[in-house]
Amino acid sequence: MAASSSSEEGRGFEYDVFLSFRGEDTRKGFTGHLYYAMEEKGIHTFMDDEKLDKGESIKQLLGCIEKSKIFVPIFSKRFAESRWCLMEVAMMVQCQRLIIPVFFDVKPTHVRNQSGPFEAAFESHEKNKHLSKRTLQEWRDALRTVGEISGYVLETDTDG
Repeated sequence: MAASSSSEEGRGFEYDVFLSFRGEDTRKGFTGHLYYAMEEKGIHTFMDDEKLDKGESIKQLLGCIEKSKIFVPIFSKRFAESRWCLMEVAMMVQCQRLIIPVFFDVKPTHVRNQSGPFEAAFESHEKNKHLSKRTLQEWRDALRTVGEISGYVLETDTDG
């Protein structure tokens, strides 16, 4: 793996890129290939299954976001079902760094408007009494912000 330059370390960057993704959707496919391709090119990349042990806290994961220069959220059909994924995107927006979204079998409008598969996920989150309205609104705002960023749209479904 590539090491960060001393000037990057001075700014506190441990990773060049932070990948945010729904593991069961893309880990062994697109995200895994992207991770290894970037590492091969010397781009030091954070991918949660590689760097954190099972059971480690979201606080440690969010700390890795703060130590990353660029964020690549890979939005997929089940992305919004994960509270961790939504927390990651909210933190990315708070950090105000470069975000390069990938829309994997979802449309940018699904992310921006929480429609399609994102709508059902939010309906489920809204029923969770442990989640505050404020948290849900922060997640919606973050998705709206990132959904408006020009990114990469990848469609692999044959049924559209």
